[in-house]
Amino acid sequence: MNGRKRVLVLGGVNCDVIARTDRLPGEHEKLRGEECRVLPGGAASNTAVGLMRQGCSVRLVSAVGDDTAGTMCREVLGASGVDTSLTQVQAGARTSMAVVLSSDGDKRMLTFAGADRGLAFDAVTEEDVRAADHVHVVGEPTPALARVVELAHRVGRSVSVEWNGRDMSELAQGAALNFMNADEAARLPQAHGAAGAAGTARHLAKLVAGDVIVTLGAEGAVWATAAGTLFHEPTVPVAPLDRTGGGDAFDAGVIAGWLSGEPPTACMRRGLDAAVHVITKLGAHP
Repeated sequence: MNGRKRVLVLGGVNCDVIARTDRLPGEHEKLRGEECRVLPGGAASNTAVGLMRQGCSVRLVSAVGDDTAGTMCREVLGASGVDTSLTQVQAGARTSMAVVLSSDGDKRMLTFAGADRGLAFDAVTEEDVRAADHVHVVGEPTPALARVVELAHRVGRSVSVEWNGRDMSELAQGAALNFMNADEAARLPQAHGAAGAAGTARHLAKLVAGDVIVTLGAEGAVWATAAGTLFHEPTVPVAPLDRTGGGDAFDAGVIAGWLSGEPPTACMRRGLDAAVHVITKLGAHP
């Protein structure tokens, strides 16, 4: 692999329909949009592409249907350099979809479930995990995903978890890196009584015995270590064109930096710069 860090990413792949408008339509209003793109999406897919951009070698474990959308997703991901050999094409299933309406400072999303990615997680072998340097997981804390995380710990591979608005503490025990944004962190039951995003990050880091990184929007990001040390990295505010995939790009930058041995502030700088690259264009893919 020429020294490239190898990352196994588990989670969803969507077919995203992303429409850019200057405002969201009112009831019964037919509004002409500015731009529309159809691209692979989903947090795992976006992070996989982001990790490729950061110089990692990536295998994506997911599932798509045997439909046109699934074919498009696999072709575009493959062209981005992502190895989709562990992404199942399930006969008779449809590919998960997301419809995103994006306007200045606002984003509305509808999602539609499709192929069963749990079957793809069940098919992951110890050999697949050993072939990676790091395992990144996104999605519901299901037994199928928990099995792969436990396998990663057992064979000595580091793990990162994207919480994505869910309580992922079941999978996060011992995970090296845990990602969430400030709004998501504030809604977690474990955040009750914590002093803001920094306090929540410190509390969760102690709880799961792993580092917790919380993005703060225009204020950058904070990183709390399991030992209680806190780091903050500011960012330069930008006017986003479309915020879809910004957090996933941040995760990719941080993971790549961490795997390279960079300190927390440098890792967050990588992630924040990657997020700016994504949110100032339409869609998380090239």
